[in-house]
Formats: sequence, C-alpha cells, structure tokens
Amino acid sequence: MAHKHEHAVPLWTLFLLLLAFTAAEVGFYEIWVHSNQHAMETGGVPFMPKVAMVLVLLFVLTLPKALIVLVYFMHLKFEKLLIVGLAVLPFVMVGIAILPNLSDTLALKSRAYNHPTVAIGDYAHAPTAGDGSGEHGHSDAHEATPAQTQESTDSY
Repeated sequence: MAHKHEHAVPLWTLFLLLLAFTAAEVGFYEIWVHSNQHAMETGGVPFMPKVAMVLVLLFVLTLPKALIVLVYFMHLKFEKLLIVGLAVLPFVMVGIAILPNLSDTLALKSRAYNHPTVAIGDYAHAPTAGDGSGEHGHSDAHEATPAQTQESTDSY
C-alpha cells in the first residue's frame, strides 16, 4: 500500500516573510545611502560604516531568506540528514576558500605595492636625485661620492 506523506508548506506565510525581508533590505539600504549623501554634504559621518551595513544586510536580512528557501522550497525540512549535508557542503567549502584569502588580504594590506604609484608621464611629483631618496625609495648616503671614487683609483 502506498504511504502518503503530508508536507504542508505555509506558502502565504513564507511569501510574506520573504517580502518583508526584501522590503527591509531595500529600505535599510536606501536609508543608509541617504544618510551617507547627507553626511558627505555636511561633512559629517553616516550613521553606519559601509562594512557594518553590508554585514547587517548579509547576515541579518539575506541569510534568513536563504534559509527559508533552503528549508521549504528545496524541501530540506523533509529530507534525510545526508541530503541536507550535501546541500550545506558548498557553503562550507566557499567559507573555507574565502577565509584564508581574506586573512592574506588583511595581513598584506600595508605593503608598499598596495599604495598608489606615480603614473607614467607624471614626473612632476616623482622624487628627484637631489632630495635624498634613492632609486628604491631609500637614501643613497651609503654609496660613494664621485670624489671618493676618484681618490680610491688614485691610490693604486
């Protein structure tokens, strides 16, 4: 005899939840943009830094939407643990791939090659030989002067 499963999904409730989360995301972003524009015009500070705004959008508003879709519309609520693990595994792998790169980026942020360089043809601001900075950005005081070089060749 066939066994019938009841998988009642509250579609209207889920629709309203997804709609509310989406409206909150759009509203939060618009409030932040207007706050940022007003802060730039007045010389003030926006009510929230951009990094914090992105984190709030991702973890507080977007992640619950993704979980609703995973649990109900991908039917993971009604599946066995192995299938749920297979659905969650790509997210874990993405985290494993991103975190080491993020730590490298933060650790190497202060390196010189991340700083702006002089554009080709823009030599007005480039250091000259007479200002004490050498070819590689350090003083050339340790190199011999032409007079010292002449004295060393005369002693032979």
